[in-house]
Amino acid sequence: MLFNHIIKREIKGFFNFFLTGVFGASVNFWFQIPLKIWFLERGLEDSLALFWSVFWAYMIATAVSFLPAKVFAFNSQDSGNSSREWLKFFFIAVLALGVQELVTIISLREVINPFFEDFSPFFREKGAHLTGMAVSFMANFLGHRFFTFRSTGIYQLLRP
Repeated sequence: MLFNHIIKREIKGFFNFFLTGVFGASVNFWFQIPLKIWFLERGLEDSLALFWSVFWAYMIATAVSFLPAKVFAFNSQDSGNSSREWLKFFFIAVLALGVQELVTIISLREVINPFFEDFSPFFREKGAHLTGMAVSFMANFLGHRFFTFRSTGIYQLLRP
């Protein structure tokens, strides 16, 4: 009985995080396109424009995703630790950004470009970007689930 309750709670938490993740992923996905165009217009070469557009789209999505994740996914709106949670949220997001950047670039170079060369570069890049976002989603979920919205005791150790 207790095991079923825990499983249901975990599934509900994952589903709620998935919904807030869809919101953040939508922001990420749709901001990346105009950002890449903007970087290209300023003279960046294509791979650098891709890198920086993915980076800034991710940062914008991170900023707008904190409150929905805090309130809806992890039900910690009354924790009283919002500034500490924001720092931990941002730390996990930066780690997951590294995951997204690496997976995007590696999947584009090693899988998508060689096997899908008939598709336009735009669709290949978007496929790589979506792949990076999916892997990053899992890194974010695990980090936020087990670190961001929990009292870990790290703050008490670091406090003078």
